[in-house]
Amino acid sequence: MSGPRCEVPPLSGAQIAQLAQTIRQDMKIQSDGFPLIQFLELVMPRLFQGFALEAGLMSDMGANHGLTIPAENVIRLREDVYDGLYRGVGRDRFTAAHELGHYIMHRKVPIVFHRQEHGNLAPYRDSEWQANTFAGDLLMPRSLAMQCNSIEEMMKRFGVSSQAAIVQNRKLSRFGMKILS
Repeated sequence: MSGPRCEVPPLSGAQIAQLAQTIRQDMKIQSDGFPLIQFLELVMPRLFQGFALEAGLMSDMGANHGLTIPAENVIRLREDVYDGLYRGVGRDRFTAAHELGHYIMHRKVPIVFHRQEHGNLAPYRDSEWQANTFAGDLLMPRSLAMQCNSIEEMMKRFGVSSQAAIVQNRKLSRFGMKILS
C-alpha cells in the first residue's frame, strides 16, 4: 500500500465479498484453501484472452511485490513472491490475491490519483483497500472463517499469514465472529 493512492468507483465490503464468493461458487471450489496458482495460470487465461501471470526481476520491481498492468493484460509478481506463491507462502498468496483483485475490479477503470490536499480518500473508493478486502474475502470467506477457533487455525486452513488472518478476524468480528488469538 505504498505510493500514491488511486481513487476508483465505490464498492462496499459486502459487494466485494459477494464478488469473491461468486468466483468461488462459479469455479466450484470446495476446498478451504483457494487454489490461487491454478486459478491464475490456468483459469484466468481462459476467462481473459491474452492474460498472463509473470515473474518480474527483483532488480526491476524493487519494493513492488506485485503489479497489475491492465494495458498489458498482466499480473506481474516479483520473482521471490512468485516463488513463494508456488510454495504456498501465506503473505505471497495474499499479494497474488490482492493483484487479482486489482485486475478483476480495476482493469477497466481509469487511473485517478488521489491528492492528499483534497482530503482523506474514503476506503470504499481506495483501490488498495478494495484489493485487500477482495484478497481477504477470496482466501478467507466469511462462512468458513467464522468456523475457526484460533488465528493459527485460520492460517493453516486458508494458507495465509498471521497478519492476514488477524485483519480478517477483526473485520469479521463486526459480523459476529469472536476475536481470536
